[in-house]
Amino acid sequence: MTIKDFEPAPAPSGIEHLAPAQGYRDLNVAEREAQSMNRTGQWICAVLGPTMIIFFGIGAIWLAGYWPPEKLPGASSLEMLEWYQTHNTKLKIGIVFMTIAYSFMCCFGVGMAVQTRRKEGAFPVWTYLQLTCMAAGTAMIILMGAIWAAAAFRADGCSDKNPCVITDSVERMAYAHDVQMMHDLGWMILLGTWMPFTFWCIALGMSILLDKTETPAFPRWSGYMSIFVGLSFIPGNCIYFFFEGALGWNGLIAMYIPFATFGFWVLYFSWQSFQNTQRGLVHQQDVLTG
Repeated sequence: MTIKDFEPAPAPSGIEHLAPAQGYRDLNVAEREAQSMNRTGQWICAVLGPTMIIFFGIGAIWLAGYWPPEKLPGASSLEMLEWYQTHNTKLKIGIVFMTIAYSFMCCFGVGMAVQTRRKEGAFPVWTYLQLTCMAAGTAMIILMGAIWAAAAFRADGCSDKNPCVITDSVERMAYAHDVQMMHDLGWMILLGTWMPFTFWCIALGMSILLDKTETPAFPRWSGYMSIFVGLSFIPGNCIYFFFEGALGWNGLIAMYIPFATFGFWVLYFSWQSFQNTQRGLVHQQDVLTG
């Protein structure tokens, strides 16, 4: 008898140790079921990208009228208060749809990160960067929805239909200033805090460009496109300085171009992720070390 006879058996790795415990007939069955579950999850994430845009359109365009902005940055506080009072119910329902849309963004982002994760090694830096930036951006945008909801709630508190209607002109003006400030703050968050979204797009682009395998997760040109989309958000900071024109929050450069590029980015990578799941590129890692 030797020392080797007393050495413990090697620990199971991969899916092999799961098969007997769960009653699988063989490893192929376990692998197929795990892959099927993974495929379903990634398919749902891919579909929620376009769904996010649909919900945003219903909430922001059809119901709330935030996009394109019905009230310009130069509107007075009393005009802003009157607008929130006139469209109060539609605004609140629209904000609910918008907040749901931004929540779908998390699912869409996870689906893309999983696709590029297949190509990274044991320390997936770009995948982690995608997930953290996506989470930070989503949290800020949902906060924006809550701020606009607070503006609608406060405006409703001093409307004629409220039994506690405010008749004092000074107090009404104070309400108007509060509503205007929250309305402005929402736009500052939406367009001015571009940093997480820009780094999210750059992280995705870099993970694509650094993929040297024969079967990349996404086409190489889409890596450059993703970086360009991220850079297109940077002019959003101009809304801090301009009330009107192309650099205001209703302007071509600060608002329309970032929205257009982000919408295209979401639709394109949703489609590519869906195509990958259809081809079965959902489970195996191409690289295990690196």
